[in-house]
Amino acid sequence: MSFNGTIIKSKAKEAGYTLLRLAQELGVSRQTINAWSTGVVPRGSHLVKLCSILNMKPGDFFAQPTESLLSVPLHRTIRNVPVSASMRESSQQLAQQYLNLFRQAPIVEMLPVLRVKQKKTENAEIIANKLREFSGIGDDKPMDYKSAFRLLSRLGIYTVFREFPVGLRKKSYAFYSRISGHRVVFVNIDISPLDLIFQLLHETVHAIRDEEPGAIDVVEEEKLCDNVAELTQFPDFYANTVGRYITESDDQGIIINRMKEVSRKNQHSLFGIYYRLKHKGMMPDGVKVGGAATNLKTGVPVLRKILFSHENPRHYVDMLYELSPNFMKLIQAQVPQCSIRKLGEWLGLDTSMDAQEVMNEISYRNEQPKG
Repeated sequence: MSFNGTIIKSKAKEAGYTLLRLAQELGVSRQTINAWSTGVVPRGSHLVKLCSILNMKPGDFFAQPTESLLSVPLHRTIRNVPVSASMRESSQQLAQQYLNLFRQAPIVEMLPVLRVKQKKTENAEIIANKLREFSGIGDDKPMDYKSAFRLLSRLGIYTVFREFPVGLRKKSYAFYSRISGHRVVFVNIDISPLDLIFQLLHETVHAIRDEEPGAIDVVEEEKLCDNVAELTQFPDFYANTVGRYITESDDQGIIINRMKEVSRKNQHSLFGIYYRLKHKGMMPDGVKVGGAATNLKTGVPVLRKILFSHENPRHYVDMLYELSPNFMKLIQAQVPQCSIRKLGEWLGLDTSMDAQEVMNEISYRNEQPKG
C-alpha cells in the first residue's frame, strides 16, 4: 500500500497548524513536508511524531482508498435495461453503507474462483453442473429460490436483503458487489422469488468469477452469466421432461397451460422454462408467452411479504438465518457492540422498535449454548 500524504494538509489545518509551523514542530524543512504530501514515507520517528501532532494512527496514512475496497462491477437489470450512471451511483451508495461492517468480517482463505478464457456453451454447461452439484439439488429438479440462496451460502457469498433505492427499485433484481475483499449479493426484497431465481444465479456467476472491473468484457461476461444461470436453473433432464410433456399436444392453449402447470408446481418463472426450451429447439413455432406468465405470481408473494409474513420478529430472524446465514452470522457477531440504529440500517428495518425486537432475538441466539 502506498503512503497517502495528501491528507497532511487538511489534517494539519484541523489541528490548527500551518505547514510551516508543522515543519518547525517536527524539526524538518517545509520541502520535507511537501515530499511527504506527494507520497514519500516519513522515517519512523518522524511518522510517530506526525501522528501524535495530528491525532492520527500510522495506519491512517496507509489505508486503501474506498474505491479499491468497494466495487459494483455489473448489474443484471429487469428486462435488460441499460445500466445508467445514476443506477451505478445508487448501487455504490447502498453498498457503501456496509463497508465498515465487512471490514470487520473474517477473511475466508479458500473460496472458489472461476476463470474461463473461452466462454463457450460446453464450458457454461460444466460450470452449471458444478454449481448444481454444489447446491445439493437433484438432476430432475429445477432450482427454486431457497436452493439458489443455499448455493450462495455454500459458496461463501454474503446475501443482503434490502429495499432498493428509488433509482434501482424497478430496474434491478439483485447486484453483486465486492466489499473489502468479500463477495456480497444485494437482493431487492420487492421482487417475486419466481423472477429472482435466474437473477440470483446470474449474480452467483459474477461472484465466483470475481473479476476486476477493468478486466471485464461486459457483453461477453453477461452472455456467459446468462447461459450458466439458465443451465443451472433448468438442467437438461428437467428441460427434456417438460419439453416432451408440453409437446404431447400441438394446441397452443394447451401448451401454455401445461407450461403454467409445471411452473406453478415447481415454483419457477414461466418465461424461464419457455426460453430454456426455445434455446434447446423444443418450443413449437408460434408459441408465445405474455400476460399468462403474470398469473403465476398471484399466489406467490414478493420477498418482503415472505420475510415479514408473521408479526413475530422471531419468524423474520429465522427466515434471515435460513436464506442468508453468512450475513446473519456476521451481524450476530456485531450485536453486542452495535447500536439499534446501525442494526436497523444494516437490515433495512423501518423503525427503531422493529430493530430493537430483532436485536433481542439475535442476542437470544448469542446467549444459547454453542453446539
